[in-house]
Amino acid sequence: MPAKKTKASAFPKIDKPVLKARKIKQDFFKDQKQIENHLNINTEDFTHLSYDAQNEAYAVIKKMFVALRENQHYMDEQSFNEAYANLFFELLNLGVTGNVAAMDYLCYIYKKGIDGMLAPNLTLAHKWGMLAVANGSKLALERMRMFLNPVFDYIDNSDIDLDKMIKDYEIQPEDAIYFVAQTFAGIYNPKMNITALSMAKEDPTSFESNFTKFNIESCKTRDSLLPQLLKYLS
Repeated sequence: MPAKKTKASAFPKIDKPVLKARKIKQDFFKDQKQIENHLNINTEDFTHLSYDAQNEAYAVIKKMFVALRENQHYMDEQSFNEAYANLFFELLNLGVTGNVAAMDYLCYIYKKGIDGMLAPNLTLAHKWGMLAVANGSKLALERMRMFLNPVFDYIDNSDIDLDKMIKDYEIQPEDAIYFVAQTFAGIYNPKMNITALSMAKEDPTSFESNFTKFNIESCKTRDSLLPQLLKYLS
C-alpha cells in the first residue's frame, strides 16, 4: 500500500528571526533588473524622493508579491509556500539593512497580514512604520497618522515659528509635516528601542501581540518627548 501523501501546510515555515534567514534570489520576474534597482534605494536617496517616486518604489515591491500570487496556479502548494516564505524573508533582509521602501511595505504587511500565511501584528507594523518614518518615508507617515496626529497638534498649538523653522532647516513648506514627523521619529525610536538591529531579532511571525499594552507605552513615550521635540525644532 503506497504511503499516504502528506498535504503541505498552508503556513510556510516563516518562524525564525531574519538574521538567521537565508537570502534567496527570486527568478519570477522578467524585469528583475528594474526591481533590483528600485530595491537598492538607500536611506539617504529615499529621503529626497518625492511622494510619487516613493509610491512607485512601494508599488514595485507589491508587484513582486502579486506576481507570485498570479503564478500560484502553476506551482504545487509546497513550492508556492516556500517561494512566498523566501520572498518574505527577502523583504525582511532588505528592511533590516536599511531599505526604506521595504520598511514601509513591512508596515503594510503587518497591518493587513498575509492571507493564509502571516497573522497581522500591529506592534510590528508600528515599529516598521516608525523606522520608515525616521528614514524619510512619506508613505509610512500616512500609515502612522493616527499615532502622529497628537505630535502635529502639539506643534500647531505651540508658539513655534513655522516659517522660521522652514527657513532654518532649508525645507520646502509642503515638506514641513514630513520633517516634523522624521525629527520626532528620530528621538522616539531609540527610546522605544526600535532599531534595525532590534527588528532583525524579532520573531517575524509571532501570533502573540499585546498591542494594547504596547500602545499605552508608545503613547506615553510619545507624549513625554513632545517638549523635547519642540525645543529641537525651535
